[in-house]
Amino acid sequence: MGTLLWAQCACADRCSPPPPPSIWPVRVVEHAFGTSQTFGQGPAYFPYNVVGPICTTATPTTPCADPCQIVSLGKSGYIVLEFDPPIADGVGPDFIVFENAFLYGNGQVYDEWMIVSVSQDGTSWHTFPYDSVTGVGLAGRTPTGCSGCTGPINWQDPSQTGGDAFDISVVGLSWARFVRVEDATRWQSADRLSADLDGAVALHQLPPSASLHAERPTQAPRLKDGRLYFPLLPQHLRVWDAAGRNLPYRLFPTPEGWCLEAEGKGLLLIEVSFHPGDRCYFKLMQLSEGL
Repeated sequence: MGTLLWAQCACADRCSPPPPPSIWPVRVVEHAFGTSQTFGQGPAYFPYNVVGPICTTATPTTPCADPCQIVSLGKSGYIVLEFDPPIADGVGPDFIVFENAFLYGNGQVYDEWMIVSVSQDGTSWHTFPYDSVTGVGLAGRTPTGCSGCTGPINWQDPSQTGGDAFDISVVGLSWARFVRVEDATRWQSADRLSADLDGAVALHQLPPSASLHAERPTQAPRLKDGRLYFPLLPQHLRVWDAAGRNLPYRLFPTPEGWCLEAEGKGLLLIEVSFHPGDRCYFKLMQLSEGL
């Protein structure tokens, strides 16, 4: 089977996935293409076009259009990439995801969105908070490449690379082996047919010899401007006032986490769980009515 796949590859030096340790994805673990587009999906191109380096011909105004470098996800399609060594939580962003977004007209961006999730074991996934109306928190919003660079791009320098950067501490992890990208153009105008994945790069990684044990993400909420932000989407949530009455609430994603807004004011009691069998309790003094 391996010989047959090599014989089908039409992408020259991209026909060999990068051996670990690598800052690039080394393997496509799982995928399911959606409808609407098939660019780069054939066996001559995929999965070679999403492992290894980013398309070097892309600039902020000239998107990459090479099937050996780009693959269309199709509507609601997804791809799971593996990093070896795993991505680690460091100072600032930890990895970057690249689509072939580009600038046109008067500084407008032709963007096609992707939901980004990470996992340590390929089973338990943690999705970065996003806003499906504005696209904040999604990948596919920032063109690839550098406008003012005179030499080769340092793909581990976010000031040069473009793309959309993510910090795994936002979802409560200290490391992640797998990155999942899912087409999210269903929330955009009809001319956005599907996201086109170029690839991803790790900015921080664990040592190749690191001993790994799957961990439960940290789950302590954060209070800011009178609102409570959860790093993970709770599996269970209840809110009461001081008199023991159940209160309606709204839970919505933001770039800072899942934000809780509850009806009522005064002392609120909150019961929340993130994992089966867990229960955590918090008190929140809310001065306004919330909803």
